[in-house]
Amino acid sequence: MVGQQEVAEKMVGLRGAVGHELPTTRAKVPEHGIASERSDADVSIQLSTHPLLNGEQPVETSEGVELWVLGEVYGFDDAPLGGTTGHTPRPNHRDSVGYCAELYAEHGREFVHGLNGNCIGLIYDRDARELSIFTDRLGTIPIYYATPGDGIVFATEIDAIADHPAIETEFDLGYLHEYLVYRRPFGVKTPLVGIEELQPASITTIGLDDDSIDVEQYWRPRYRPQDAPFEAFVDEFTDRFTELFDEWRRDDLRYGVLLSGGSDSRLNLAALGPGSTAFHMAGWMSREARTAERVAIESDNEFVFLRRNHDYQEEALVRNQPFSNFNGWFTQGYATGFESEITSRVDVLLSGMYADTLFKGHAIPSLSYDLGRIGNLTLPIQTKIRTIPEFVDWLCEIAPSDDNLPFPNDLRSTLEENIYWDEGEIVHHGVRYESIEDLVYCSGYFPLSNDDDVIFRNSLREMIPYRTPFLDNRLVDLSLRMPIRYRLRRNVIDAAVKRLDPRLASIPHADVGLGLGHSFPVDFVGRKLKALWRKHVANETPPQPYLSSGSWVNDEMLIRSDDFYWRAIESHSDVIEGLEFLDFEDVRACYQAHLDGQNNVVELYTLLTILTMPTTQRLAGVQAGDDRPESTDAQLPFPEEGSR
Repeated sequence: MVGQQEVAEKMVGLRGAVGHELPTTRAKVPEHGIASERSDADVSIQLSTHPLLNGEQPVETSEGVELWVLGEVYGFDDAPLGGTTGHTPRPNHRDSVGYCAELYAEHGREFVHGLNGNCIGLIYDRDARELSIFTDRLGTIPIYYATPGDGIVFATEIDAIADHPAIETEFDLGYLHEYLVYRRPFGVKTPLVGIEELQPASITTIGLDDDSIDVEQYWRPRYRPQDAPFEAFVDEFTDRFTELFDEWRRDDLRYGVLLSGGSDSRLNLAALGPGSTAFHMAGWMSREARTAERVAIESDNEFVFLRRNHDYQEEALVRNQPFSNFNGWFTQGYATGFESEITSRVDVLLSGMYADTLFKGHAIPSLSYDLGRIGNLTLPIQTKIRTIPEFVDWLCEIAPSDDNLPFPNDLRSTLEENIYWDEGEIVHHGVRYESIEDLVYCSGYFPLSNDDDVIFRNSLREMIPYRTPFLDNRLVDLSLRMPIRYRLRRNVIDAAVKRLDPRLASIPHADVGLGLGHSFPVDFVGRKLKALWRKHVANETPPQPYLSSGSWVNDEMLIRSDDFYWRAIESHSDVIEGLEFLDFEDVRACYQAHLDGQNNVVELYTLLTILTMPTTQRLAGVQAGDDRPESTDAQLPFPEEGSR
């Protein structure tokens, strides 16, 4: 039986089962969503989404095959199937699932190989007795699965799998340790035994008669730098960026941009042109907020300042709980407190996420020096990694110290056990790469399903149709051809802004203090001198010590200046006591060390994210959900005022 209904209690996402009952989620979503369900003797499916992206589902092909899609398909490239047409954008009048049905009718299941978009989907072939689950090239939408006995259960929420009556799980302390340190486990692993993510760029086919599971991987990132002038990359990048905006922009939709004071989101505004809405979030009208306001006004766009109140982080503990999948922090649903302000003004929201990852030096090992009180100096010089042991060494070097919350296992051992050569390929936590270069330069975003910003993307996808232009296949392919020297010592984003809108490029970057598009030496030296001046000379005192001159809260100071963190720990003390690997006195000591001047934000925030997850509470043997016991100062006294 297949049905369509208004979403009332179903989170935007995809859930399904073969041979078992459907996994469910407690989360609720905005009233503007729609949901579809099917349940028969073989397959149960539940999907909820935004009607702007997809209409009634499933769509049935002439062959009697059902298709379901969550997310958005941007277009199709026939080259992976031997064609010569190249990329064709999805027509604006076709929703994503209807477009996929047309592609299936022409190419069969292999149409997935040529999809361009951020999506996951299902192909249910009743005659062949098969259900296939496909993920996009980067795995941008996480989908978790378990195989309890016969059959399979899967969902976009890990809690829905862990809470399934057929699933027995416990914490894998090695992967939990990785999450505590890196804000994510790597690859397709999760901290829960027996639960993993589906591979990126894959088609997983379940045989309904024999419970077989076959995984076909249709794409992998291959870093192949091209020896070409930097200007040639600027030309191609600018052309592709404007092309993809021209393809999907519609006159009947209102567009919004999450705008910072930097260049990545500024490029979105330059490509969109006038008439959009620019949103900036901060706790006060900071230097970055003023820069964002100027960018919006000078590009003839509306500027909307979204002011975070004092309790924004504390309220996020409950508000962002549905988006926690053991990657990222509860704080990273940055915009969830402004849902009504955003959705009432725009139909589609854009961000500049992953420009740093794909086109700058964000994930490239580089030389760095500790200059003591002056700060750290990172030089735009690549640290060459040639072997797996060197890669493991680098991961250990960039990891924050984990001495404050002792774990019963060794982090290095977990990394060494999960990164190895196998049949001429490198396996990194279940994901394969062809070379050490592919491992080093691509594992930071392949797969994106275990990225440490997943909570941010999940929360935006829940709120509104959301797009990150830099994840278009055409831009990803370009990044795989760009030499490392251009990513470290040039800036294709700045150059593109200057090409598209010189006015916007002339506005000083909020951090650098210079306009965009200067030569690398000028930009690099200017950035460092400006940072030193602001740190040691300038009088830029925010109205509260936990606020910063940027758009983010200074969480290090917030924990010291407000007792919300300790109150949250108090209210979850029973969860701590129910976890064998965690000792309350270690948590207290870690917190106290932070109050005394040590920066333990990573450990403290990751720990609190873990404790507030319903799965953690169930595994600890305590009541799961929002109804937590009240804190009691007599039981767990907050440190004396003088120690803060």
